[in-house]
Amino acid sequence: MFKSFIGDRFILSLFIAIMMVLPLSAKQLAVIHKVDGSVEAKYNTLVEKSIKSVGYKLSDPHKRVNDGYKEKYGSTDLDVLSFMSIANTKEVNKLLAIDPRLAGFAPFNMLIYKRLSENSSYVGHLVPEVMLDIVGVTDADVRAAYIKSFEPLDALIEKEIGGEKYHLEYSNLPEKSMMNFEMEFERAEDLEDSTDEIQEKFEEIFEDREYIIAGYLDLKEADEDDALKDFDAFWVYSLCHFKFSYTVFDGKEGVPEAGLFAPCSMYMYIKKGTNKLVVGMPRLATWAATLNITSKEKLELVKQLDIEIPSIMKELGAVETSSQNPLLASTDASSTPQAKVKTTDEGKHVVELPKAKVDTTKTVVEIVQNDVTYLVTLPKVPRVTSVVPTPVLVTIGSGYVPRAEVNSKYDRSIGFSKRTPPVKVEAVAKDGSTSGAVGEVKNNRASAYLRGPLMSPEQAKAQLESAGFNVLSTTTVDKKGDLTVLVFTNDALEKMANKKERGFMASLRLLVDKKNKQITISNPIYFAKAFLQDDVDEKASKAVLNDIKKVFAGLKDSTDNLKHNKLAGYHFMMSMPYYEDMIEVGSAGSSKELLNRLIAKNGAKNLIFSQQLSEDRILVGIKLDKRTRKFIKKTGFENALLLPYPVLIENGEAKILDPKYYIAISYPMLKMSQFMKIATVPGAIENDSIRLFK
Repeated sequence: MFKSFIGDRFILSLFIAIMMVLPLSAKQLAVIHKVDGSVEAKYNTLVEKSIKSVGYKLSDPHKRVNDGYKEKYGSTDLDVLSFMSIANTKEVNKLLAIDPRLAGFAPFNMLIYKRLSENSSYVGHLVPEVMLDIVGVTDADVRAAYIKSFEPLDALIEKEIGGEKYHLEYSNLPEKSMMNFEMEFERAEDLEDSTDEIQEKFEEIFEDREYIIAGYLDLKEADEDDALKDFDAFWVYSLCHFKFSYTVFDGKEGVPEAGLFAPCSMYMYIKKGTNKLVVGMPRLATWAATLNITSKEKLELVKQLDIEIPSIMKELGAVETSSQNPLLASTDASSTPQAKVKTTDEGKHVVELPKAKVDTTKTVVEIVQNDVTYLVTLPKVPRVTSVVPTPVLVTIGSGYVPRAEVNSKYDRSIGFSKRTPPVKVEAVAKDGSTSGAVGEVKNNRASAYLRGPLMSPEQAKAQLESAGFNVLSTTTVDKKGDLTVLVFTNDALEKMANKKERGFMASLRLLVDKKNKQITISNPIYFAKAFLQDDVDEKASKAVLNDIKKVFAGLKDSTDNLKHNKLAGYHFMMSMPYYEDMIEVGSAGSSKELLNRLIAKNGAKNLIFSQQLSEDRILVGIKLDKRTRKFIKKTGFENALLLPYPVLIENGEAKILDPKYYIAISYPMLKMSQFMKIATVPGAIENDSIRLFK
């Protein structure tokens, strides 16, 4: 009995000891605020506006991803799931200069989710300590500064979201929490040409494997304090895989908390003067380990992506490396493999290179052995290329939703809902011709463009001027100069557009398209209905159309078309913006002051045309950043006349049409699969516009 008592006491003591130790060994993973009911509106305001006051910025919004799950997979267990990528670039860039691996969470996600089965919302983010641990940052000063940078953000969340605050905890990270790569490339005289090529190949091959480029943040561009001066380039992609995210976050045994890690941030940088791209990204195994995911299906997907992503990077020419801070890599000659010179029996000197990567930024290597100096010319490293399969585009879709059914607080993020583009319908007469004149409404459908035989920009300008039009600008919108856009106007266009928020109709566009061997002209019937809304003057629009047709022979309607009576209320799909949902990109005391600011800051470089409609109303066309305007390669060169991007200045405000509206109205046959491939473009257009008026 005594022995039994001693044994029981021992077991009890051991149990208590274990219980005392466990809480101490657990580590914080994320800070979460649990709030009764829906706080989606508060959350959106916090992430879109309030965080700017504490130095953070929203780089790429992805609202209500659960709506896409329901559309694509038929059901969802979530009432809301949104991923909002944010970063404090001013603070983080200083730390990246010391340890660039921190970009594995620059940006990171501000998560909100709410299950349909409960009346509670959850808002939160990973704690900075675990982010530092995952990427491997151990420098005490870097850790302290990064952790401190979160204090204002957490105080703001506490103030605006409130609720019950608690922490998710975890026990251990996986043995390997990061994937790291290096890729040598042939450095062009203009580095931007090299980075353009790298980015294009990267995006194409990942999109072909069903990944979504869900975000893009150029940290060098955001580097106002020049903290990254030792880097020639530094950018971060946000990667998403739709099937993976649905399987993990939603459905059976869904773990929406995994959205704390989503989308994945993959950073890429080039140190100054080098021809080496350094890449890093947290492994998805980190999600499974920290959140204790046990579902076999989910774990298989985690394993699959952790194998597939490195495989794709190797296809691009990258090699896997260790996860150490590259800036602190040892350069001690004693620990570096050395080249040797051997003398053959014939008296020839043979250089034996070490089994290590050679610094290809040098063309000649000096080797000293036995007091003899040998100059060795290194061979040029062959350029690595990757054949990227052409993506297969699948059409999926849903119909038009009346404006009255959509909350006025429309979603500025790219949604994942399905959409079927309208099918062109033409009435065919007995003689085989279609009813109605070119450009006019047929069977309640209006074509967006008029297509005609190819001619030179000079000839197109001469013909426009012969019809009484004034050509405001002639500019190329592609690198090779195959796409030239002429912006033109006349008194009738300016008169109909000289009303509040109607100025976008003040001019039309003509594209000289050498790629497709044709010209394309904006159809005034189509765009007047869309841009003038209830103020449209059909008679005046038709008169402008007739002026165009008088001087351009052989014009035909484009296959791009929409229902004419729906144009005034057009939007791409539910939760996407309408015409009136414009975005303010600048403000000043007067419109003239705004225009002068644009000119003073950018000169003729980014101001393509300026069209004065009244003393306080001006329409301008701006040149977008080189990377931003490349989206026409994915949406189609044939409608590239939507560039240069129009900005309306009136009442001391500069406004743009929301890019998700303007791109969609300019590409009415755009498939959702194509729209998903330009997920980062709307945000980039907005940022480019704001920067020009800053």
